[in-house]
Amino acid sequence: NTTRLLMASGDVLVGYLLLRSAAVALAKLPTARGEAADFYRGKVAAATFFAAEVLPSVSVRRALAEQTDNTLMELPEASF
Repeated sequence: NTTRLLMASGDVLVGYLLLRSAAVALAKLPTARGEAADFYRGKVAAATFFAAEVLPSVSVRRALAEQTDNTLMELPEASF
């Protein structure tokens, strides 16, 4: 479960950073030309993709972590 929670936390953090960069890109896009405009559109596209394809799995990992069964942890050490 620790792995699930760490991965989910990382995804949320990356999503936040992508959102921040997309917000900056959207603010600059109206006046951008050429390669700069392409760069800003790429920032927005990356954030959009991440939000649509990666972030939905965070809620699934959270639900799995909340339903954890501690059966293995309750076994005596001699059982291993």
